[in-house]
Amino acid sequence: MSDAAHLRRRELMHQLRNRLNVMGFALYSLRAETPSKPLDTLRTAHQSAVELLNQLGEEERALQPPAETAPDTADQ
Repeated sequence: MSDAAHLRRRELMHQLRNRLNVMGFALYSLRAETPSKPLDTLRTAHQSAVELLNQLGEEERALQPPAETAPDTADQ
């Protein structure tokens, strides 16, 4: 994957995570509302989307080359 495509994918994942966070806060604020089937469905869909995004994040981290460690300069 090219660097530009990689950066674009990371940006899209970041935006998606932000939107899911907002949705999660909204669902949390509605927790005291009368339980309803549509709200339960929305909560389940949100949870599934968060899990999928977490899997994508794990795959993204697995594809990244290991970070090069800087030489220890504490003795200098």
